[in-house]
Amino acid sequence: MAVAQVLEKKQQTGRLRWEEYAQQPPTGERAEIVNGEVVPLAGASAKHQRVLGNLYLLLSSDPRVKQEGAVLFAPFDVVVSREPLRVRQPDLLFVRYQKMGDPSQLDEMTRLEVAPDLIVEVLSPSDTVENLNARLQDYHTLGVSEVWLVDLVPNHVFVLWRAEEGWKWNEPVKGEQPPPTRQLTHVQITPKAIFGG
Repeated sequence: MAVAQVLEKKQQTGRLRWEEYAQQPPTGERAEIVNGEVVPLAGASAKHQRVLGNLYLLLSSDPRVKQEGAVLFAPFDVVVSREPLRVRQPDLLFVRYQKMGDPSQLDEMTRLEVAPDLIVEVLSPSDTVENLNARLQDYHTLGVSEVWLVDLVPNHVFVLWRAEEGWKWNEPVKGEQPPPTRQLTHVQITPKAIFGG
């Protein structure tokens, strides 16, 4: 979505509505929408991008992952709700083809309107607890099964499993210890590989 166009629409209506958002072509800009309010996202550090690139390559090169679903990285919109309009752009997501209907339409998609099976967020120093909790609440509401929080400072990976009452946090993993994933049990990824050393 073009942030300038969206902000112009927002000025006219007071807040962005689904119909206005759905008409905007994707432009690759980093912005989320929270209750109709457009929230531009800050740029990422080189380490953030390197770690995100490592994760994408590790997941997308796995033959079973490629066979089962799509791995997409930001900026790509995930619609949490149409009213009020809430749209998130997770750093990386995995969604099984069976959820998307016709997998051949993947390249034409401009947004995802089903719950990804896995979302990965690479944490940065600018992330606040409030913002992280709001994102996690949105992912829970949407029905995301699993979230990985990749912490750049101590090089840890936290895996959260969805439960009815909220998220179940697992102990952080580091080094050669694989994340306790339920969604990609066959994938052998370690924090050492994610962080590149």
